[in-house]
Amino acid sequence: MTMELPRRPEDVWPLLLDFQRIAACIPGCEQVEELAPLAHYKAVMKQKIGPFKLEVPAEIHVDEMLAPSHVLARATGRDKFTGTSFTVKLGVYLRPEPAVLEVQAELSVAGRLASLGYGTIRKKAEENFTLFSQRLQQEVAT
Repeated sequence: MTMELPRRPEDVWPLLLDFQRIAACIPGCEQVEELAPLAHYKAVMKQKIGPFKLEVPAEIHVDEMLAPSHVLARATGRDKFTGTSFTVKLGVYLRPEPAVLEVQAELSVAGRLASLGYGTIRKKAEENFTLFSQRLQQEVAT
């Protein structure tokens, strides 16, 4: 996802560091806690995929941050009921000219949920990513 920025990247950068505002953009993301500032977080991801309702405790690590250029992070978690585990790699990039925000995400799923089939998982991931993008655009515009 790429979107034009209404302001300079330097003006948008503080939003990317506000973990509560970013977490509010992520569908199903609840109980977010900062364990180490700008480095380590935990949260609970709640999703319904097919017949499964997942409640996945997740660990989020910021792997790289270069102000006001980019943030690279990864989240991992495992649902206790289904045994489903996931890994999400996320890259958020601010580009100066033209002023754009680019988000790249990669999802890996293993376990019982993965047996539902690639199509179901992909569709849900795309829906969540679209909703995240819309919410993030609203936050950037404010």
